[in-house]
Amino acid sequence: MIRSAAMAAVLLSASAAFAVPVPITKAPRGQPVTLAGKVLRITDTDAFRLKDETGVVTVYIGPNSLPVEVGEEVTVVGALEEGFPPEFVARAIRRADGREVAFRHDWG
Repeated sequence: MIRSAAMAAVLLSASAAFAVPVPITKAPRGQPVTLAGKVLRITDTDAFRLKDETGVVTVYIGPNSLPVEVGEEVTVVGALEEGFPPEFVARAIRRADGREVAFRHDWG
């Protein structure tokens, strides 16, 4: 996981406003973007795999607790990190029922 000052700046500047989702494989790295798909599996207490018709990406929400379940359709706003494999650092999630959950990332 990359936790750089540049990524923190992108996330702080990114509004938690949900835009039209882009396909996972077309998401630009290091820029605010919205993704949508199905929660494929939970990989940690603060991460899950998101799948759309183009691919799969790990979504990191730490140090927050996961508000999603496997099989749930969600929309996430955040930024794709520069590392390999890239990880999507979520700023907020919109659940299928319309509830939105915002996240705070505290990297010292």
